[in-house]
Amino acid sequence: MLLLDEPVHVNATSGVALVCITEQSTFYIPGVGVPAWVGLEYMGQTAALIGGFQQQAGDLDDHTGFLLGSRQFSSTLPMFSAGTTLRIQCEQSALVGDTLANFDAQIYLHNGSDDAPIATAILSVFRQPATPPNNAEPTL
Repeated sequence: MLLLDEPVHVNATSGVALVCITEQSTFYIPGVGVPAWVGLEYMGQTAALIGGFQQQAGDLDDHTGFLLGSRQFSSTLPMFSAGTTLRIQCEQSALVGDTLANFDAQIYLHNGSDDAPIATAILSVFRQPATPPNNAEPTL
């Protein structure tokens, strides 16, 4: 399920993407909008852009990323309204070994007059290697 509309920037430690909220958006509630909690998935998919970049650069082995959880999710809006374009920013903030990464993420109103984020979170992502080491059984 791809929810991002446009990757804007990505490098080894940060990514930016846009999401245009329309009545056809996944999770859109007619006449209301997309619930703000869906922003966690927008953030997670932006973090995945960073992992993809790291793989293509040869800095990270092939893996499947799993969003383990989030801390301190906060949103100033309960819903994202149709006609709104969101700018999602994500930065890798910590690595624990080869399999756990933390990301600081924010959502902004794209082209908004206010530079304050409308949503923030810290994400924890598990990176399961595509090939288990030493022929071990895969773990989840």
